[in-house]
Amino acid sequence: MSGLFHFGKIAVKRHKIHVIIGNSAAGLSAIRALRRMGDSGTILLISAEDCNAYSPVLTTYYIAGQIRRSDMFMADDDFYKVFDVQRLFGHRTVGIDPEKRLVHLDNRSNLPYDDLLIACGASARTLKNVDTDALEFVLTLRTIRDADKIEKATEKAREIVFIGAGLVSLQIIKAILGKGKKITLVVGSYQILSQQMDSEGAAIIQEKLEAQGISILFGRRVERIGKKGDHVHVLTNFNEILTADLVVVGKGVEPNLNMVKNTEVKMRDGILVDDQMRTNLEDVFASGDVAEGKNTITGQMEVIATWSNACAQGEIAGMNMAGYPAKRKGQFRENVTTILGTSVASIGLSRPEEGEFKALSYVDVKHGVYRKLFLDGSILVGALLLGKIEDAGVIKHCIANRLDVLPWQEKIATGLLEFGNILVNSNDYSWPLN
Repeated sequence: MSGLFHFGKIAVKRHKIHVIIGNSAAGLSAIRALRRMGDSGTILLISAEDCNAYSPVLTTYYIAGQIRRSDMFMADDDFYKVFDVQRLFGHRTVGIDPEKRLVHLDNRSNLPYDDLLIACGASARTLKNVDTDALEFVLTLRTIRDADKIEKATEKAREIVFIGAGLVSLQIIKAILGKGKKITLVVGSYQILSQQMDSEGAAIIQEKLEAQGISILFGRRVERIGKKGDHVHVLTNFNEILTADLVVVGKGVEPNLNMVKNTEVKMRDGILVDDQMRTNLEDVFASGDVAEGKNTITGQMEVIATWSNACAQGEIAGMNMAGYPAKRKGQFRENVTTILGTSVASIGLSRPEEGEFKALSYVDVKHGVYRKLFLDGSILVGALLLGKIEDAGVIKHCIANRLDVLPWQEKIATGLLEFGNILVNSNDYSWPLN
């Protein structure tokens, strides 16, 4: 290839062109990896949002007023200059043509690529049974714009209904506690945090929520949300009517797959990738919340929508795009957070229904400690830690490297690991250099 092609004010030399769709954890990690590997090709970065990269993890701290809006940004203009990235922000990708190696944008422009990384993440699930005139009262949290809306809405709202009791809902609740709000949780299952922990661990967090005056309605689904004067009414399947100034939907996320739905890209819940982040199409990669890869504990394909996984997958994709066949290892779910003053870590398998594994539990009610390990024989495959999580990193290392913990398993359950010095260092990925 030779010559130039033009996109608006951009003129790009026709050597190798890397197109990356998505300006967050996976996309930025891929950019760093490409340049670290010495790749000097053109990087075109596409984002539907018209702003530099920010951390969605920090949105609830912004809503709480603990940080400024500007503090959420993790990349400034200098980042894109240093890594020689050409930004195409404020443009949504509407499709790709793998045969012609083109990316189609919402302004009808077509961008050529030599390789393509789809790292466009996921969107918050919404409710379908909301009356049109009630939509302004129903919000989700996924983007910085969402955070702006919730921050403004919670200033005035006094009665707030949360749909779903996952991490997003609980983190927003933590952000607005103490501001004179009446808060109700509407939960489809019969425990909170059903995707992160077992019922015993969830009961500890539930007690803390109820101690703050929060009402929790289990086994409910929303039948309809309609406007009533200056409020909305949330109708449940129990024929309850909940009055609210604001409804926050925290029902998880869905990968952004629209751009590949009319292509031969293979997908299930997400875009299917191998351990090099390759899709079934040549020179098309996917990483982050849009990608479905193999969980190395269960062996099953799964979308692992965590920040750390997106960073690791993006790095692997970038290295492969630069010509180094890197492989992702140690891929499993992990979350570390604090909920109402309780530190929580779920690593690998953290719920009993995920497999026939031996479980070791330790409870210290007085000090608010709950620790549960899941073992495949004497191999550690998962852990749920509440209240005492300082050894979460060492436990992750054991799980990632399938270490035999037979001599220490009882001690791991009851207290902090003290054998980190005997563990052999290992990486979450490996690659041949020749």
